Amino acid sequence: MRALCLAPRIQARVSVLVVFPPDGGAGPKAAAGKDTPEGRAVRRRVDSEIESAKAAGATVDLFVTEGRYERELIDAAGQLKTTLLVAAAAGGDGEGGEREAELLGKILNGVDCRVELVSPKRHHESQKDGA
Repeated sequence: MRALCLAPRIQARVSVLVVFPPDGGAGPKAAAGKDTPEGRAVRRRVDSEIESAKAAGATVDLFVTEGRYERELIDAAGQLKTTLLVAAAAGGDGEGGEREAELLGKILNGVDCRVELVSPKRHHESQKDGA
């Protein structure tokens, strides 16, 4: 949530985009992604981060959609006239690393703005006893 931390300092407007995977069907299950326990947990976390940023003076808009992540992000960046896109860097480790790098490449080629890649925080156990 680097963008939310930076926004009040530079008086920028932040658009937060939450993209849920497509259900692939129609009818009552069309919104299943965002209505799952995992989807609700994501929304709670995002809402909490946005409220904290607003309390610090940020101007934040939230957009929620369903679809392919890279396509929704590219479309939103164009529609919202994004000048700086803050995105998580691909981890490069694990099985999903290559796929993440491929998606990031599509995003970089699809947007017409600066992009800042942010590495996710790694939670390492600190060893206080020196072992």
